[in-house]
Amino acid sequence: MEFAETTAFALSVAREAADLVMRILPEGMTSKNVRHKGPRDLVTRADHEAERLITARIRTRFPNHGILAEEGTAVSGDAARDSARWIVDPIDGTTNFAHGVPMFAVSIGYEERGTLRSGVVVVPPLGEFFVAEHGLGAFLIVGSAEPQRLATSRVTELSEALIATGLPGEPVRSVHVATIPSFMRDAQEVRIMGTAAAHLAYVAAGRLDAFWEPGLNPWDVAAGILLVEEAGGRVSDFNGRPISPPGGDILATNGPLHITLLERVSRRA
Repeated sequence: MEFAETTAFALSVAREAADLVMRILPEGMTSKNVRHKGPRDLVTRADHEAERLITARIRTRFPNHGILAEEGTAVSGDAARDSARWIVDPIDGTTNFAHGVPMFAVSIGYEERGTLRSGVVVVPPLGEFFVAEHGLGAFLIVGSAEPQRLATSRVTELSEALIATGLPGEPVRSVHVATIPSFMRDAQEVRIMGTAAAHLAYVAAGRLDAFWEPGLNPWDVAAGILLVEEAGGRVSDFNGRPISPPGGDILATNGPLHITLLERVSRRA
């Protein structure tokens, strides 16, 4: 498989970042330098170190590109490049990481002229690299194996669907939590794994049939949106509109379930 330059670069840098955070994962919370950015929003030294690594690689390879990253890196790109930018989450699922729970992701997306072109989501504890390229498709790479093409599931009934959501910050959190029980009653199961990037990658891989969550940030979802779309799924906001720029209220499905779930989440938007 021959990827475009930006996709191959994102994959290479994601491997470096995954190795870095996995070296720190076994450490205790004191050594990880766990701090609170908000009441339920944690940050660790691994977040900062991974972000520095990723952004340094970007600035060396693509000095005219912009960067938007969760832990504060914001670099304006060359206006002549029409807003070519990288959207980076060094660790999506920091609370899991801080507690030593092996479910978190590194997310690197590349956007050009308002279109997502390349995306990589890696789940480091599993060694799984989910890679998407605009117009080429979505793939799973494990170790040195050849990329495996991804496709969303074909589930058509909510009662047979495994779906996922997340828990946003307040004031959205309380409203959102109150809507989850009805999905728990009607779907096969509902999962909350604590990382939007991995949820989206799992929708692309057909492991989950849908994911919804309000109030997400660009770095949470940029790469994951491209993964779902390139795997044959559908992504919209809670009113059915395309997601541009990435972020906000996100509904990602396998496609066949989209209208069913859209009717539900739109009533709660």
